Amino acid sequence: MGVWWTHARRPSPVSPVPPMNPVLLLTAVAPLIWGTTYLITTTYLSNLPAPLLGTLRILPAGLLLLALVRSLPPRAWWGRIAVLSLLRQGLFFTLLYASALRLPGGVAATIGASSAMLVVFLAWPLLHQPPSRRNLTLAGLGLVGVALISVSGGGRLDPLGILMALGFALVNALGVTLFKRWGAPAGATPLHQVAWDLTLGGLLLLPLSAADLPRLGSLPLNGWLALGFLTLVGTAVAALLWQRGLNHLPVQQVSLLAPLSPFTALILDVLIVHRTLGPAQWLGAALVLGSVVASAWPARLRPAAQPAEKQLVS
Repeated sequence: MGVWWTHARRPSPVSPVPPMNPVLLLTAVAPLIWGTTYLITTTYLSNLPAPLLGTLRILPAGLLLLALVRSLPPRAWWGRIAVLSLLRQGLFFTLLYASALRLPGGVAATIGASSAMLVVFLAWPLLHQPPSRRNLTLAGLGLVGVALISVSGGGRLDPLGILMALGFALVNALGVTLFKRWGAPAGATPLHQVAWDLTLGGLLLLPLSAADLPRLGSLPLNGWLALGFLTLVGTAVAALLWQRGLNHLPVQQVSLLAPLSPFTALILDVLIVHRTLGPAQWLGAALVLGSVVASAWPARLRPAAQPAEKQLVS
């Protein structure tokens, strides 16, 4: 007599959420360090103009790293590296400091963190990488958060400061997206890339800041210590961590870590400066940071496909 025997189909196990990439976690340290820029600038360096601050931060760091690599980029790459240096270093740090001197640190950092959302859209025409539905949703939430940060607070927020914060977000987004499009010279490590980038960016800013160099004579000791921290840790170390992440990870994933900078700035604002933000600003910051955390966390794996049922006849 024929007997039909069917293997029972076992329920699909729920796949665990994969751990976060260690390279991604290390890259996240960079925006956390950058979040200290705003408090340090307004507390110890507010008497120095933005171009001079940018030059003093990136040129010494670039020259220090250049002394370690002891090499220059190939001539064929000088034009591209000049464009990247202008966007990612020269214009970026000038606009960053200009906005930091006009806005509360947490507000400037959060508006500037919109660069993460801008990269999602710039990657479409420049890298031919259409944004996923998940990234579009998270980018939309982040932009709503930035809008809440920008428009709340009434007359207390300087309009020019807001424009400058949006400006450094845009040049940074364009710079990292173009880097992913162009890549780097063969054999260039993150150390080479950062050394060339910082040095050339500082040299581009030097003509704009040379006239203000005598103002350094009145800088107190704590100002020099602040500059030393921003140069060595906030620029050289942080830029190396960020560049390493850009070299190994998708640009959208790396850029969506940028709003971790406002997290640091807001915490420092509240704990050290005792600054009070309105409910709408807190909501905006929560939306921005929440969208970043959600986008950086790996998606849950889909259940593995089960084999078809076997039917055996005895």
